[in-house]
Amino acid sequence: MRRIALAAALVLALVAARQRVVRPHVTFNNEIVRIFQDHCQTCHHPGDIAPFSLMDYAGAYPNRLQIKLMTKTRQMPPWKATASCGDFADARVLSQEEIDTIGKWVDDGAPEGNAADLPPPLEFSGGWALGEPDLVLSYSEPYTPPATGDMYRCFPIPTSLIADKYVAAVDVKPGDAATVHHVIAYLDTTGASQTLDENDPGPGYTSFGGPGFSISDPASATLGGWAPGARPTMLPAGVAMSLPANSRVVLQVHYHPHHGAPGPDTTRIGIYFAKQKPSKLLRILPLINTSFTIPPNDPNYRVTASVIIPPFLDAHAWIIAPHMHLLGRKMRVTATLPNGQTKCLINIDDWDFNWQGMYRYENAVALPALTRVSLEAFYDNSSANPRNPNTPPRAVSWGEETTDEMCIAFLGVTIDIENLN
Repeated sequence: MRRIALAAALVLALVAARQRVVRPHVTFNNEIVRIFQDHCQTCHHPGDIAPFSLMDYAGAYPNRLQIKLMTKTRQMPPWKATASCGDFADARVLSQEEIDTIGKWVDDGAPEGNAADLPPPLEFSGGWALGEPDLVLSYSEPYTPPATGDMYRCFPIPTSLIADKYVAAVDVKPGDAATVHHVIAYLDTTGASQTLDENDPGPGYTSFGGPGFSISDPASATLGGWAPGARPTMLPAGVAMSLPANSRVVLQVHYHPHHGAPGPDTTRIGIYFAKQKPSKLLRILPLINTSFTIPPNDPNYRVTASVIIPPFLDAHAWIIAPHMHLLGRKMRVTATLPNGQTKCLINIDDWDFNWQGMYRYENAVALPALTRVSLEAFYDNSSANPRNPNTPPRAVSWGEETTDEMCIAFLGVTIDIENLN
């Protein structure tokens, strides 16, 4: 009996000791801030698109419940490309372990922790996600668009460069993000845009569609652009875009007032120069369909487009940027190689107009000559689509206004035989 009593006492003692063990708390300063640095702070810092900062505990703590909900449901960080298609660099995707760590932190009361555990802070000079640009351009005076209707306004801005430059990245900051639908940065090497500006009263000039002047090489005519949710990305070493001396950057800003009277807008573009001369230039290859009409009340209307890589011109794809408007629901882009092999380039099965982007591949995708690149997109023009701008639904075709539709995927490619060095 004594042995049984001693064994029972030992078991009770072990249970009590186990209950006294305090599990280690997850703290902001130790675990959470590192997750935010890896996945969140490029948007969640002062001056950028996120509604609050996650740079420090003071910004994170009041929003802890929302952070837990949005990460648990994988609504944040925003990343629309499915994991099964395309190997992309800098994917904003939390692992299940990171999601669970954030949840545990919130459930434990979101403790701050020891300041000695903090890692070195990330720097976002001037609010720019990639740090301070080498060149910042903007129009000289603010522009206030009309209160109704869509406006495409082009603003020619001299670069004042005395030598050719190569561009590794651009970042666009709309002055009135609630009104700016998208921005395209065209290049003008002839001064034609300045003449158009002088002949149109007020800052800039109006030009729907293109920039209003002829472009000799459409594949190299832009530095990229911006759409809601887009984040800047740095091209890999050896690949860049060309910015000739004495050229003008023409910011074409699409204004779409939908929240009352728009205010004055001064959109800026930050340009990051390549650190060394690249061996290849990035060129833009569009997959585009402009001849479709989506019938009313069709919840799953299919639109396709394709392009063939020219003969004797092997290429590599570095980036891809899909674009649709409010009725868009899905888009998939694939490449069919001459030998019949297929490669999935991107698949978005939950399109959101507010979270568009340019996706850069971790490793460039080979597109041999005669490869067919194909796009398949689906649109929901039913009353069940909460984003449908028309009540009741109406037939919608390609057009420049936000309430029209588009079907494009921009591919950023290099030509294998090119070697600038």
